[in-house]
Amino acid sequence: MSECVEQWGVFESVFTGPRTGNPFTEVELHSEFRCEEKRVTVPGFYDGDGLYKVRFMPDIQGRWTFSTKSNTAELDAQIGTFECIAPATSNHGPV
Repeated sequence: MSECVEQWGVFESVFTGPRTGNPFTEVELHSEFRCEEKRVTVPGFYDGDGLYKVRFMPDIQGRWTFSTKSNTAELDAQIGTFECIAPATSNHGPV
């Protein structure tokens, strides 16, 4: 079963990548998120200690898939899915 995220919530994917060199300038990472016909490309970032993250706020409900693109093999072609569910009554979306 895939992870569930509220509409307008935050989905976060975490990947292990290079610890050597300068990850802020030498490593490129982004993910393409897809749901039905919608496609959104989001940049990833280095979070320290060899961890790289991508955060995404889904704006439509349904099953989302994602795949990564990177100039380093460890981070390239990672795939996953999550389900975007109805928001809580207190969640009114982005301000």
